[in-house]
Amino acid sequence: MKKLTKKIALVLLLAMYPSKSYSETLSQKMIKVGIAQNVDQIPVSTSSNGSIYLYKNDLMTKVVDISPQQFCAISIKKNNVELTTKGKKYNLNGGRIFVKTNDENSRYAGLVYGGNHWYRGYIEIFPSLKSDKNLTLVNVLPLEEYLYGVVPSEMPSSWPLEALKTQAIAARTYVLSHLGQFSSDGFDIMPTTASQVYGGVEEETPVSNQAVNETRGKVITHNTKLISAYYSSGAGGVTESGLDAWGSNIPYLKSVKDFDQDSPRYTWYKNISNQELQATIKKDYDIETGDITKIFIAEYTQSGRAKTIYFEGSKNGLTVDAKKFRLSAKLNSTLFKVETVDTGTTIVDDTKHIPTLFMFIGRGFGHGAGMSQWGTRFLAKNGKSYQDIIKYYYHGVQITDVDKL
Repeated sequence: MKKLTKKIALVLLLAMYPSKSYSETLSQKMIKVGIAQNVDQIPVSTSSNGSIYLYKNDLMTKVVDISPQQFCAISIKKNNVELTTKGKKYNLNGGRIFVKTNDENSRYAGLVYGGNHWYRGYIEIFPSLKSDKNLTLVNVLPLEEYLYGVVPSEMPSSWPLEALKTQAIAARTYVLSHLGQFSSDGFDIMPTTASQVYGGVEEETPVSNQAVNETRGKVITHNTKLISAYYSSGAGGVTESGLDAWGSNIPYLKSVKDFDQDSPRYTWYKNISNQELQATIKKDYDIETGDITKIFIAEYTQSGRAKTIYFEGSKNGLTVDAKKFRLSAKLNSTLFKVETVDTGTTIVDDTKHIPTLFMFIGRGFGHGAGMSQWGTRFLAKNGKSYQDIIKYYYHGVQITDVDKL
């Protein structure tokens, strides 16, 4: 297991001081992060003395004790789940597997290893709920410790502390308002941009942990309720409203000026060939356009983003939703215009040409709604507090202690 000892010294240093225990329910909330799905083998271990358990028939049974960094492999083959360690095999069929540390005398907070990374909390493994021929790996840990792995994964730790605090509060609010989003898969949240990027303990830094600690329990509310604290990398100079981004009139998501001009993706360009566009449309919409002769934005949102796009083809024309097309074509945002790079070849007469290449010229990165991370950086560098930044990007909100909701 090549990565088992990666950054172990830094990992143990960061975990030296266990998190404080809080009695309030929400501030102690355990977050279930779906680290991996549909895998047939998962390497696991612990940083200190630990144990592997099987929960079956409402009974938790210890399977084996393991030493620090002892290699273990949990695998599934033909619906048979087993643990292999130190040359021995243990049958784990019919239940859920837990990997936990149990060394209370260690000066470090215990860590668990699963897949490719170290994590706080503990690990749960079970046959995937949608395909019991594979395994699902879940990291379960307290809310604040989860944020330790989110903030530096979502925002560079070299950015101003007020920006990192803003990110911590937005991330805390986001996860609490999206708990159970992936309950059908057996966990709360993904570790990717499908939810929030979560890199585990290896991504932690002292300053990002400081940002989490100094905003502990703070969330964003509107009319005493948690908001869906959407955020993106940068909005290209103007954020998107909730109505245009998500199709519903979300009162705290208004379109405002953004300050993300320092972002490397403030402006961007992407060339896509005629053939590639035809293939994308065929794949996603099952329509043969033939050669595409023209592309234009049919509708715009309030912030100037593409809402619908019309493709004129030699066989068929097609109007598509810009947000869906953006993902299909791997464009940075929907804030773009389209230009023909060349006139291409003649179809019938001099007025009908087939462009060989289209250039998408855009600004920003992401859906553009809510907080802009690069805009947050700019505002923090110019003396704004996290309170100022949050109330700028989220209209009419309050910053609240989560346990006072």
